[in-house]
Amino acid sequence: MSLQPISLDTLNWDQISTAIRSRIPANSNGKWTLHAPVDPGVTLIELYAWLIEQRLYWMDQTPDDLIYASLALLGEAPKPALAAVTVMQLIDDAPAAPALRTVNGGTTLRLGQTNPALIFTTDNDVTLLPMDEGASAGLRINGSDQSADLQQGRPVSAIVPGAATAKIEFLFPLNAPLKGPASGTFSFLIDLEDLGGIAPQWSHFAADVPPPASLTWSYRGNSATGTSPFAAAQIADGTSGLRRPGIIELPIPGDWQAEPGAATAGAQIYSVVLTIANAQYPAPPRISRVVPNVVIARHRFARTKQPKNTDTWLPLPGNLIPLTSDVTGTALSEFPPIEDSIRVTIAEPDSTHTWSRANSLFNAGSQDRVFLANRQRGEVSFGDGLTGRLPRPSGPAAITVNYDAGGGAAGLVGENGEWNAIDPSNGGAAQNLRGLNVVAGIEGEESESLADAQLRVRASLKEIDRAVVADDFEVLARTTPGAGLARAEAAIGRHPDFPCTTVPGAVTVYVVPFAPRDGFGLFGGDADFVAAPVADPGQLSAVSQRLDGERLIGTQIFVEPAKYRRVSLTAQISASSAVSASLQAQMRARLQQFLDPLSGGDAGDGWPFGDPLRPTAFLRELQQVLGDRGSIQSVSIQLSGMPSPESCQDVAIGAYELPVLENVVFQVAITASRVGGLQ
Repeated sequence: MSLQPISLDTLNWDQISTAIRSRIPANSNGKWTLHAPVDPGVTLIELYAWLIEQRLYWMDQTPDDLIYASLALLGEAPKPALAAVTVMQLIDDAPAAPALRTVNGGTTLRLGQTNPALIFTTDNDVTLLPMDEGASAGLRINGSDQSADLQQGRPVSAIVPGAATAKIEFLFPLNAPLKGPASGTFSFLIDLEDLGGIAPQWSHFAADVPPPASLTWSYRGNSATGTSPFAAAQIADGTSGLRRPGIIELPIPGDWQAEPGAATAGAQIYSVVLTIANAQYPAPPRISRVVPNVVIARHRFARTKQPKNTDTWLPLPGNLIPLTSDVTGTALSEFPPIEDSIRVTIAEPDSTHTWSRANSLFNAGSQDRVFLANRQRGEVSFGDGLTGRLPRPSGPAAITVNYDAGGGAAGLVGENGEWNAIDPSNGGAAQNLRGLNVVAGIEGEESESLADAQLRVRASLKEIDRAVVADDFEVLARTTPGAGLARAEAAIGRHPDFPCTTVPGAVTVYVVPFAPRDGFGLFGGDADFVAAPVADPGQLSAVSQRLDGERLIGTQIFVEPAKYRRVSLTAQISASSAVSASLQAQMRARLQQFLDPLSGGDAGDGWPFGDPLRPTAFLRELQQVLGDRGSIQSVSIQLSGMPSPESCQDVAIGAYELPVLENVVFQVAITASRVGGLQ
């Protein structure tokens, strides 16, 4: 039973003053006879009653410092502002030059003429390939040119379902030939359709999961074989093996050659080849676009300021450093500072010291060099000499504050905004460089208030972070970051080496990965449809590592892909005329959807693990599609490994197995229609 909150603020001013006046005759032995408000003594009583009421109110409140201390005991604190992030395509407007242009990391780009200036900063260096503005990269899959599909917005499957190998060529139309020697790193974005909510590379919540295939990157060079491989150490694969949207970074080869005879409209085609081997993708990754010359950029703007006249500061509380005012002469109004980016150094009489940011000064000593950051006001403040040291700058410019301005929801910009590189000192255009954010800004958040932090931490206490019962194992497995899993089933006491015996302390978790369900492939016309998705080794490893860190001591955990039993069905139909092929296709698609491991079952969230196959349920689904055009007489079920079909009884599958529909046969009996007379 939860404890009821204690309320100390139970009296108001009227109750307090009335109670005191009622005691006047007894305590004064009848000498105090005038109790009206005009009496000075009554005025004092009312004043003290007001003060007591205020004290009672304060006693009933929880001070902020106590809340900060309670959060700190749980290892928590209010979250600082979070900078939005996007992917920026860079466009070189400088006059043509023989050398390739490298754009340094930390380049700032401003959206239009926004004021306060919406400024994003690039993460790393990138060398730009010489391409015309608007030129798009092409794609060739296993020798078949798919560039037109990409340009028209049709996703392209990188590999055939079930295939173990593939050859993908990324084609870059350059407006000038490359001439060695070359240096630097070029990059291109591979955007993939969603595969189970896996966060893209540029997300703050991205998680690395081992690739589901062996990938080799190469280019057309002077090699006699036609291609030369990139060294593994030179490759930065942000897609994690085509598992998520990400950026590929490769060194520019000095002997990179254009494809012979491939020049179009004055452009020469330079290709990069991705060879896939030992592929175990749960579903084919579908490439929706390839964008060259890209870099990750964040809503952060590095600033350095030195407040003036700090030598006139008195050794008293109340000294503040305003960060949003124009301290350094920049022409740009700026967004507030991101709290956890603020660094304060102060040249004091003895030496220069770095001060630390604190959420509260409740536990700071008189000599602790700490400061508070207020994002809303854009201020840095200090302690009072008792809780937190008083700053003692040794000169007029003894304090240096470094921080990043930005963060918050303002950075959640839409796609394809036009950006210009700027000179941070004056905000003007610089470097003949422009940008186009090819993805929308994500994850920009304002600072968390203390009240919101309380609610978040209170809710987090109910989150599952230990694997104890079956539901815990399933939730933790299904929510493994970066794995893209749709379902999980925990088998308590099941050991893979002893399938017929319950083993205390053993837990086997069967997982089903996400796979697209746009159509129902075998019978719905979707060539990329995967009826029985199987988790790849990288997914299994990620789930195993997570559960291993959350299990109880002595628990053995095994993570395995779901096991499938192939099912064939035969339906007897009675109809007055032939059942058309299109209607039969609809019934097959309905059955496949009903048995689907991701969207099947009566609830539509996947066929339950180990649920028996019921002829009556199949008859119901078929009849709903057939309608009044006939009657389903019976449905026979044939499991793989089953000696004969069963048409009357439920057919059991393994306790932790799932069915996958392999074939459906319709046997139609034409019945003569009767007319006239008694039926």
